[in-house]
Amino acid sequence: MSQSDPTQPLPPLDPTLDITQNHYWTYHNLEALLSCKRPLTASQDEDLFIAVHQICELAFDQMILDMERVLTALGQAIADNTEPIIGDTSEACYFFPRILRLYDVVLTTMPILKTMRAFAEFRTTIGPTSGFQSFQFRHLEIMSGVRNYWQGGTKDNQGNPHIAETEFDRRYGNDIAQWFERYHNHNLAYYYDTLLQRSPGNTTAEQISYLFDHPHASPVLQNMRTYDNLQIRFHQFHLSLAVQQLKLVGVEIGTGGTSFRDYLAKYHKQQAPLFPGLTQLEQEEAIEIAATQTKSACAD
Repeated sequence: MSQSDPTQPLPPLDPTLDITQNHYWTYHNLEALLSCKRPLTASQDEDLFIAVHQICELAFDQMILDMERVLTALGQAIADNTEPIIGDTSEACYFFPRILRLYDVVLTTMPILKTMRAFAEFRTTIGPTSGFQSFQFRHLEIMSGVRNYWQGGTKDNQGNPHIAETEFDRRYGNDIAQWFERYHNHNLAYYYDTLLQRSPGNTTAEQISYLFDHPHASPVLQNMRTYDNLQIRFHQFHLSLAVQQLKLVGVEIGTGGTSFRDYLAKYHKQQAPLFPGLTQLEQEEAIEIAATQTKSACAD
């Protein structure tokens, strides 16, 4: 795929655009953006609740755009027949760190919700609204290679799903199915498995070690390992936030109708890690480094 010269300006997508009228507020569409925050109560915490989630959703939107670019570049690098394992991954590794930084934005922004003292003031008014219904996060998970672990996550003791899930399926069920079909053999976990299969070695650890010595594979695996850790941290924080905020209102059921402890633990039980072996190898390396440092300190 040929790339445009990044040092040269591109023409506007709309040839009729009058760039002389393109001021900061119009270019960033600020008035429309700011008008999207519409609290339903007079609670002084609800505006924060909305703003934090909208910041995260804006981050997810850009992460999806960049993930598509990463996957396209990885697919092309793996299809490169001039290299036995994988071709040039510089294009994928240009966009991948942006995804990681945006995930950091999410993980930095969400903890602000722990400062809320008045979740009870607006919890009832927002109805079945739930983080379960973030279709963009589901899109990202599917692009990452996550299975449909969330299906049936809101079922009660009688096996009936909550309206948060049934409405989500009604609104986005077709999109979810299309994403699973599109990214079936075109996701991060799939490309990770492909790299392992192409690598010599009798064990996953040997294959990973070989890939970390490969100039094109190593930076991809480093980005994947960081992404996996961020994904796990996101789910862990989501659980801790739910525990804290629902404790304030004295309930064990989330706004999406879930027994939130059971639902939020499903990812770790059924999916994590995304890239088996990478995190374990990182832990083993950390232990080895710590042991070496200890020996050195004792010798001194």
